[in-house]
Amino acid sequence: MDYLDPKKIKMHRLRLWVGYALVSIGIAMASIILLWQAYGYGVKNGQVIQDGMVFVSSQPNAASIYVNGVLNAATTNTRLNLPSGVYKFKLTSPGYLPWTHTIPVFGGQVVHYDYPLLFPAKLSRSVIAKYTSAPEVASQSPSQQYLVVSSPDNFNNFLLYDLTNPTAPAVTLSLPANLLTPTTTTQSWQVVGWADDNQHLLLEHVYSGGQEFIELDTQNPSQSININRQFNANPSTVSFNNLKYNQFYFYDASSQTLSTADLSNTTPVQVETGVLAYKSYGSHEFLYVTASGAPTGQVAVYLNNSGKTYLVRYLPSSPTYLLNQASYNGNNYALIGASSDSFVYLYENPLGQATSGSSAKIVPFLAMKITAPNYDSFAPTAQFVMVENGTNFVIYDIYNNLIYHYSVTAPLDAPQTHVNWMDGNRLVFVSGGNINEADYDNTNRHTLTPALPQFNQFFAPDYHSYFAISQNKTGGAELYQTSLLAS
Repeated sequence: MDYLDPKKIKMHRLRLWVGYALVSIGIAMASIILLWQAYGYGVKNGQVIQDGMVFVSSQPNAASIYVNGVLNAATTNTRLNLPSGVYKFKLTSPGYLPWTHTIPVFGGQVVHYDYPLLFPAKLSRSVIAKYTSAPEVASQSPSQQYLVVSSPDNFNNFLLYDLTNPTAPAVTLSLPANLLTPTTTTQSWQVVGWADDNQHLLLEHVYSGGQEFIELDTQNPSQSININRQFNANPSTVSFNNLKYNQFYFYDASSQTLSTADLSNTTPVQVETGVLAYKSYGSHEFLYVTASGAPTGQVAVYLNNSGKTYLVRYLPSSPTYLLNQASYNGNNYALIGASSDSFVYLYENPLGQATSGSSAKIVPFLAMKITAPNYDSFAPTAQFVMVENGTNFVIYDIYNNLIYHYSVTAPLDAPQTHVNWMDGNRLVFVSGGNINEADYDNTNRHTLTPALPQFNQFFAPDYHSYFAISQNKTGGAELYQTSLLAS
């Protein structure tokens, strides 16, 4: 019988092994081909080339994609493999203005354009509330759900709007009686900032003969407190420590002292002296400027971490100093500059540099050139760093290691001194009485609806609409909602 013949058994096994080997080789080759394709490799005109990969998303989707004027078969959200080169992208959707961008593609590179927002060709707005006069302040919570507007009719009252349900009546928030220092002359409100609980808003009450800081509890207004009375202190400025509602930094400009305070212990603790300016970050770290120990005509910038100080750099003495910190992609970044300088310096992991050795020096990651900078900020996602002087901008993209220098022709309406981030990728300000919006690189600029320049623009958490305060025909003001979805 054949299956008992040793020679035939041997040949059968050999054929099996050869078959297994050929199948393995085929699988390996197919895997290599698929892997090469995944990395963008292909063959063109007999030569091996490597494509780049572009991920394109949009709001709304699905939007049509034109590459160099040619309609692509895919719609957003998708990915495209393209040979190295420079491409003109255009995204379109019925009822919306197109989004355009010139995108360089390099072999083996993966780039993400996840941020395109298509604005409706026709904007429709509806009035949410009318006021007898313009409110003094309006501020949106970090979650973007709540909007607090001071009442023009009662200085002690505020109006709370839920932007996820804007048609619901506003909730009136009344400060406790006698919380404010009485005054018979002009008084005003200024927004300091929100705690990260989206409930507590820190305000400055300015009145004839003084100022005081009020923490408004938007959920339980009866629990609002007068910071000055609570701590028996009269600081020049107050800010949240680590954005916690019960922890504060107190700065006294006359004595140039910086202290911390906590509602569980009402005695402020001094942490630094000779302070000209400061910016806190996290629970135990802050940057500060001091003239102490600095050369003549200069100041020193120090990083204080848990009580230990590290010299970052010297700056020219200036009326204004720019200090900021943020974290992005696992790294900490510090932004340092002076209004009398022509550069603003970006540092990557300054604390790590300072503690890496006994003689370690902190060196800047990037010097951003701009004359007389007056404002700096990180985008909400911290991917972008912005330095501004009026209508002149420098934007650095940390993720893609790209820098943009540009000027805008539309001037900022007073009393604005700087632009704001609309989201993680767009800037917004008021010019000529209308809201102006543009991508971080000054592309896709749009003129939207009227707005008063003393207020920010407030976007719903899903960015399907925005809210603004404008003057109305009767001489008063109104809060209105504008849809960002085409009919």
